[in-house]
Order: sequence, then structure tokens, then C-alpha cells
Amino acid sequence: MEFLDNLVLPQSAHHMVLLKYLLVLTYIILIPYLSILFSSLVLSIYFEKKAGVDFKNYLFSKELIDQITFNKSVSFALGVVPLLSSAFCYAQLLHLTGLNVPEYILISALFLIVSLILIYTYKYTFHLKDIFTFASEKAGSTIPEDLKSYQSKTTHLHKRSGLYGLVFLVITIYLFIASIQLAADSGNWSANNNLIGLIFSLKAFIYFLQFLVASFAFTSAIILYKYFRIDSHNSKDNEYLSFVKSIALRVGTVSTIILPLLIILNVMVKPLESFSYDVFGYALLSLIVVLCIVILFYVMLKESSAKFASLLVYLFVVLFAFIIIKDQYAFDTSTKKQFAMLAANYENYQKKVKEEFGLVTEVINGADIYNGKCIACHQFDRKVVGPPYKEVLPKYEGNKEKLIQFVLNPVKVNPEYPPMPNQGLKPKEAEAVVEYLLTTYQK
Repeated sequence: MEFLDNLVLPQSAHHMVLLKYLLVLTYIILIPYLSILFSSLVLSIYFEKKAGVDFKNYLFSKELIDQITFNKSVSFALGVVPLLSSAFCYAQLLHLTGLNVPEYILISALFLIVSLILIYTYKYTFHLKDIFTFASEKAGSTIPEDLKSYQSKTTHLHKRSGLYGLVFLVITIYLFIASIQLAADSGNWSANNNLIGLIFSLKAFIYFLQFLVASFAFTSAIILYKYFRIDSHNSKDNEYLSFVKSIALRVGTVSTIILPLLIILNVMVKPLESFSYDVFGYALLSLIVVLCIVILFYVMLKESSAKFASLLVYLFVVLFAFIIIKDQYAFDTSTKKQFAMLAANYENYQKKVKEEFGLVTEVINGADIYNGKCIACHQFDRKVVGPPYKEVLPKYEGNKEKLIQFVLNPVKVNPEYPPMPNQGLKPKEAEAVVEYLLTTYQK
């Protein structure tokens, strides 16, 4: 898949900085979305299996998947488009390295599209199941065979679409995470560029675990905010709301307790060439924010309240921003040589394009040519090997072209002096030295 390299245009150092900022903005959109999508689907599948005769589990399962699949266009804009954008950025930033990072991200985007189709199928069959159940209850013992068949097929499709959607989503996330970890590990570009090296990368696995834990913690905060924010006007009964609150607080507390360990491990396994004060600084800020989140979750769990739900969501946004900026600094530090090479390549490319279109304006210094080639035989006021310029130049005043032609093709003029050898000057060089001679003589 070398077609991306063929589409890439060399970028200046300024443009590469803009591409890095674009990557940060892309991830601030993409990673929280993937977090909520993944953990909402996992919890939805889990609580549906656990439902049995407990309607609270079933209702919670359905509401979980509804909260993240409210609009197909939004899913495409928050998921697929950022992945395509990051593939474009890496294609530019990793140009000429031979890395397959952009291609792997494009593959993950294809997996995400398949996953979204299956997840939306899971959502719609959830509601179809309810319709068939309602129709069966109304029909009683006289249920038509067709209705039974459709109900069975819908139930089967619902289970399979949820499970397969989760599998494709896990592949999407892992392949994406492994790709960006490879991009930041310049010391192992050649060793881990193949798919096997990518899959079994320790750095990718630890970051994937960090993502999973953070996604459950973040989704717990979103659930608390959705159900218990001041303006929610929730019409659910208190028993159901207590059930939701208990689940969200427990999952959120456990997840955020584990999260600091994974952040520390993630820093520890980073390659040495990616370390900088900025990486450590943002890692420390991330740990401070996680500590604040843990305290808030613990207080709410102890008091069985959701009074800090809004603050939790804001803190998670800050946390994701700090982690993304930390990783971007690691990528920037690890690839300094690559960016220097690309900047030099851009200068050569720019010069070549200008030459092709005749836009090169080469600065030729007549004084340098005179000092390098002429001064050994000619001076302005005295005879050396050739005549002094004060005797020769008067006849060329107002006739610069004639002197240029003489410099380019010298002939013997004065029998008292030896013939002037051809200096091999280009027309522009001859013009520059003639202008210098006439200007200096007139002064």
C-alpha cells in the first residue's frame, strides 16, 4: 500500500508543526468517542446477558447502547473522519520512512465502519425484539409461525451483531493504538513495522489496557451526568436510578483506582529517545487529575450521591487532553531526525520545482567573480599582466553588451599584452562582473 507515499507532497517545517496540532485535535475528538462507544457496548452486552427476569438490567442495557448511537452521522464524524485525518497526518509526517502506520490506520478505519454497522444493527434489533415480544403477548397462544420465525431470527441477529460489533471495535482500537505507538518508537521502526511485531508490542498492549480502563471510568462519569445532572428531569423511578447510580459509581471508582498504575507503566515502557521534560510533566499532570477523579468517585460512592457528575466529565476531558499531549510530545521528541530530514527534503523539492518553472533567482556577485578570476591580471589603475581598466573601460561606457561578449569570448586586441584566456563564465556571471567593473570605474 505505497499509494499514500505517492500522494504525499513534501512539507515545510511550519506545515509539519500544523500537522502535529491537527493530530492533537483529532485525538481529542476520537479517543473519548471510542472510549464511550467501547465501554457502552461492553456494558450493554453484559447487562443484557445478566437481565433474566430483572427488567432493570434489560432497560439499562438498552439505554446504554441508545446513548452512543443516537445519530449515524455523528458516529461517522466523531469516529471515521478523525481516523482518516490521522492517517493523512502520519502519511505526511512519516514520509520516506517506509512505515506502514498510515496504512494500518486506514485499515482500522475500515474495521470501525464495519463495527458501526454491526453496532447499529444491535441497537435496532434491540427495539425490534421489544416489538415482537409485545406482539407475541398480544397474540397469546395464537402466535403466527411467521412471527415466531422473525422473532427468533431477530434475537439471533441481535446477539451476533452485538458480539461481532465488539470484536471489530476491539480490532479497530488495538490496531490504531499499536500504530501510533509504533510511530513514536523511531528506534524500532524497522523491527516492528510488520503486522506481527505490531500486534505483539508490549507498549501497544499496555496502552490498550490503559485505554480500556479509562474508557470504563469515563463512561461511568457520562452515565452519572446523563441521569443525575440538575436539568436532566429524569422520569425513571427511584429504584432504577439507584441501580444505575450504584453501577456507575462502582465501575468508575475501581477503574480510576487502576488507571494511575497503567499511566505510570505506559511512561516506563516508552523508548528512551521519546523522553523529554514535557513528557514527564504532562504525565505528572495526568496523575494529579486522576487522583482528583478518584477522590470525587470515592466521596460520591461513600455518600451514594452523584453531586460531582458534571465536574467529573470536565476532569476527564482535561485528563484525555493531558494524555494526548504527553504522547504527542513523545512522538515529536522521538522523530526529530525524521522532521529535520523532511524539512531538508522540502527545501530540495522547492528548489527543483522553481528550476522546472524557471523561477530560480540565483544571486551572482560580480565583486566575487572579479576577486576570484580577474584581479590576478587586471587592476583599475595600474598594469599587471593585462592593461589597467582605466585605459580599457572608457570605450565600453554605454556599450555594456559588447564588453559582456568580449568576456565570454575574448580575442587579442592590443599587441603589447598577451591574449586574455577564456574564463569559462556563464552569461549571467559575465553580466554581473561587467556591471561591477563599469560601476566601480564610474565611481
